[in-house]
Amino acid sequence: MESKAQFKAEEIPIDNSSYPSSHASTIVELPSKDLLSAWYAGSSEGAKDVAILSSRLRAGSNSWTKPEVLIDTPGKSEGNPVLFVNIKGLLFLFYVTIFGRGWDECKMFWQTSSDNGLSWGKKRVLREEYGWMIRNKPIILRGGDILLPVYDERDWHSLVMVSEDEGENWKAYGKITTPAGNIQPTVVQLSDESLLMYLRTGGEGGYIFCSKSYDNGRTWTKAEATNLPNPNSGIDLLRLKSGNIALAFNDTPRGRTPLNVALSLDEGKTWAFNKRLETEKGEFSYPAIIQDSKGNIHLTYTNRRVNIKHVTFNEAYCREIERLED
Repeated sequence: MESKAQFKAEEIPIDNSSYPSSHASTIVELPSKDLLSAWYAGSSEGAKDVAILSSRLRAGSNSWTKPEVLIDTPGKSEGNPVLFVNIKGLLFLFYVTIFGRGWDECKMFWQTSSDNGLSWGKKRVLREEYGWMIRNKPIILRGGDILLPVYDERDWHSLVMVSEDEGENWKAYGKITTPAGNIQPTVVQLSDESLLMYLRTGGEGGYIFCSKSYDNGRTWTKAEATNLPNPNSGIDLLRLKSGNIALAFNDTPRGRTPLNVALSLDEGKTWAFNKRLETEKGEFSYPAIIQDSKGNIHLTYTNRRVNIKHVTFNEAYCREIERLED
């Protein structure tokens, strides 16, 4: 018997007098079964008062904790946190810090926690070179490698970084380019062990681009446009426990509303279902999507730059919708 559709939404509370603007969230399920989310917040994107905050939804609780500061480098802006747990239960936090005037002068860092994010180890540099950034979650490949999608803000091309030792060391591979540039790749592994990458395109009025790898991310095919619109805004892919693939994206060529979740039953060849989560005017952007150990799907995203919104639903909810038009 098919499960009934389920859906729940709530906003993560934040003090807007101290942090007027919030953006670019990430979410992970911890070994403790708590959910942990992080994002950057401050007076405005790129401002020197911007810090990385985090909030926790404890297992069995219905409310997120008061946000706490994770990273705040004095006089510098933080950005794009990414949370991840490896197979040993070690929690990673990847993020960038701006050392100049913009994202093209940032540097990537990472820290780890062995106690579900209650305390953190020393800050480590992931890449010395300015302009490299992260945005979307890593994935664990079937052979055990960890693949972290990254991109270069300076000329807008995407790459991946691969760790063969549980995240201790990383090596970069690929240079995926598109005519208008691309950033913020998101990757899933398919049933034949190939990798599917979707890419945010440059400029409004564009389309999501895709590339594939048949050697665990070491090389990538020439990127090609899909028929899915992209208004120069963040996207995120997720392979569900069922084998189906979910895509969170702004289903529009311009603007950052509506915010949708589409469902593919054939590993990204076509998108059979599409659901509008937000349809009002304003910005609903930068989705981060995961599935927890119980099968629930969690999505966090920027809610009008005022705060971060969290929605929970199941695959049956995705199937209670109209089919996606070509």
